[in-house]
Amino acid sequence: MDRPQSEIGRRWRMAKNKERVQCLPPVPPMVRPPPPNPVKLAAIAVNLNIRLRSADMPDAMQERAFRCTRTLLDATSLESKKPNPSHIAMCLKKEFDEIYGLAWHCVVGKSFGSFITCSSGGFVYFSVDNLSILLFKTEVQPVKKPPPLRKLDA
Repeated sequence: MDRPQSEIGRRWRMAKNKERVQCLPPVPPMVRPPPPNPVKLAAIAVNLNIRLRSADMPDAMQERAFRCTRTLLDATSLESKKPNPSHIAMCLKKEFDEIYGLAWHCVVGKSFGSFITCSSGGFVYFSVDNLSILLFKTEVQPVKKPPPLRKLDA
């Protein structure tokens, strides 16, 4: 009677493990991106007159948020208008939705409180001039269609 292939393979691995020989092929080391340069991001923030309050987001995404916000504020100051927080929030949200996928949310204002749940790696809170900006991403899960309702017999 022949033994199943998995039984033979398991016994071979057990015998090899007793000899301290690795039975599985070696896994190549993971290629990791270079570590972020916080000094560069800090220099960009200082140059754009931005104060980073809190972040859980890759540096490149933070830089995009900083530059986009500064561009929006500069565009409104050229028109000698007071910045519109709703317009800034809408533009930042649309920018991040287009580039990094859906489910971005943005809050802009002089004074606000928040308690949020966000995706890992998708949160930044910073201030520019007298405005504070909270930009975060949530996870989108498809809504399952509920089963149809049964008719009750009366």
